[in-house]
Amino acid sequence: MSADTATRESRAVDDRGVPHEVMTATRRMPGQSVSHREGTIVPRRSAASDAADFEMVARLISETAHDLRAPLSTIREAIRLVRDGDLGTVSSAQGECLSAAIDQCNCAVQLVDEMVQSRRFDSGFPNVSRQWISIDELKASVEATLQPWILPRGIHLLWDGPFDEGLKVYADVTMLRRLIVNLAGNAIRVTREGGPVLIRTHVNRNQGVMNWSIVDQGAGISPADLELISAGKAPAKSIGGLGLIISRQLAAAHFSTLRIESRVGTGTAVSFQTIVGGPAAVAARWVKWRSDLITKQQRKILNEGHRVHEVRPSRASHPSGAPVPPRRVRIDVPSQTIELGLGEIQPAFPDHVYLTTVSLGAAIPASRADAFDALLQRSMRFTELAYRTAQRSWVIAWDADLQTGNAKRAELERQAHNELEAMRMTWGADHVVPATPHPVYGTPLSSRLSDLIVRQALAGAQHAVSDDDQMQPQSDSAEAGFAPTELEPAVTAASTRLDFDVQWLRANR
Repeated sequence: MSADTATRESRAVDDRGVPHEVMTATRRMPGQSVSHREGTIVPRRSAASDAADFEMVARLISETAHDLRAPLSTIREAIRLVRDGDLGTVSSAQGECLSAAIDQCNCAVQLVDEMVQSRRFDSGFPNVSRQWISIDELKASVEATLQPWILPRGIHLLWDGPFDEGLKVYADVTMLRRLIVNLAGNAIRVTREGGPVLIRTHVNRNQGVMNWSIVDQGAGISPADLELISAGKAPAKSIGGLGLIISRQLAAAHFSTLRIESRVGTGTAVSFQTIVGGPAAVAARWVKWRSDLITKQQRKILNEGHRVHEVRPSRASHPSGAPVPPRRVRIDVPSQTIELGLGEIQPAFPDHVYLTTVSLGAAIPASRADAFDALLQRSMRFTELAYRTAQRSWVIAWDADLQTGNAKRAELERQAHNELEAMRMTWGADHVVPATPHPVYGTPLSSRLSDLIVRQALAGAQHAVSDDDQMQPQSDSAEAGFAPTELEPAVTAASTRLDFDVQWLRANR
């Protein structure tokens, strides 16, 4: 047949990525497409029609997910009552069966939550609440969540990285845990009984990031399936359709892409990054990620060679609870790699960013300051940043020009007035900063944003006050995640000196 004639192939897929084996020998004309089901010619749909259909389907999924929450919770609670013996004696075998049913309900609830979260990301308002969190606490939470999956099959969950060192990353703790659990769950599903799944971390101080990789020794993903995944048509058998979609969104919430490396017969490694190193790293990473949204497309990269991971097994994750001897897990560097970005979301104003600061009055309780932070984060678009420099102060980078930025400011004040009690808000100077790199001086946005965050943090430390409703007094700089290991030495020294002076003034006033 000629090049413009459709033929049947065993791995052919339709425009949704669904396999089919229908032979059509009809020559297509410009502006027409072939119906795979009947082999008839139908008009080609416009991009606007496809977008409208996608929006309708996304809305239907979100509304259905909301409606499923209540009956799933009711079913799970009813099963729990029976299992716990509240309605009569239950045998051991019956209890195990009911526990398995509860686990499946939990999986369904998780799927519903992911559907709702995916819709929130698609709307452009992901409601991300980032702060400096401990990777050790995160590790414990991930292990506890994965226990029902690893225990029955004797999977060894191995951790390799700078754990037990008090290291912190800038992340949304709930979303980051969900991301790791999603990827590790996929890895566990393709791992043989008693096999290893490796969660590896590595800190790149020069770039201010921690690299995370979830590695399995499963069957790998074929190049054809990787092509489908890179086109947004993830085959569920390879990596878990909806889980992959939400995972790439969760990675984007941490200013990272999702990188998938795989080799058939060897295994798969899925990687992403989080921020370490303090406010300067946050500013630099966010600016780079925002710039990449404009210039960077999903791409395929070829790699060759091998990598051997020396790992320290996690005692808590071993099914028997007994110590496990150190082991070397050999993972071949996959021969094919794809990198998944955020998709179609782009900055509304790619050439500049509106920078400003906002502070609440010193008498505002910490609980109300937290409520304002939740409101602020909820109002931020995916391409915007609100960095909390202290208990009552924030640096805001809006995707806006001067007029739009002032309108956003007025809208935030209106929302705060309607949803929260009256509070005094003080705005700093506003600046519209170019985001386009200069051929000689680079991008001024990163340095301006970093300088603004550090100055605001030091000002917050200088004017810090004690909160009666806080469980443990601490400086605002610590609440913002400015541990000595996360700030540059000069800034750390200045902050420490300011805290000392403030404490001395309080004691001698």
